[in-house]
Amino acid sequence: MEVLAWDDSFKIQIPLIDERNQRFMEIAAKLEELNAVKRKKEEDFDNIGEALADIMEFARMHFNEEEKVLVGKQYPELNQHKREHKKFIKKIMAFRRLFSEDPGKVADEALKYVKSWLPWHIKELDARYAPFIRVQNYLAECQAMGRRGRS
Repeated sequence: MEVLAWDDSFKIQIPLIDERNQRFMEIAAKLEELNAVKRKKEEDFDNIGEALADIMEFARMHFNEEEKVLVGKQYPELNQHKREHKKFIKKIMAFRRLFSEDPGKVADEALKYVKSWLPWHIKELDARYAPFIRVQNYLAECQAMGRRGRS
């Protein structure tokens, strides 16, 4: 499986979302880096547990901000998008609950899940709403310019 790394193929051309998605990938890459240690000590597992917590905390913040944008622009597929966010959060919460029982196995499974879900979500679901948001932004700009022109 490929290493998690941001590149231009992930850009959806909405600067705030691209910035947040890039940060999300960096946080997930930290989990990958920590999990790559072969003979893990207790301290390594503590760090992996913290990385899982960081992923969940950032995901909640990012999803909330992204959903506010989608609500504000009246994105018609908002509910489906929110469902995917909720599934991700629930899955990461489950990994965190199970982590104390079998940290090595859970770390591997969590990493595998994040490495498949995050690129898919950005390239498929975020990319699906991006043209809609860009058009809405353009129309809002045109409307604002029209108001300024009539003043």
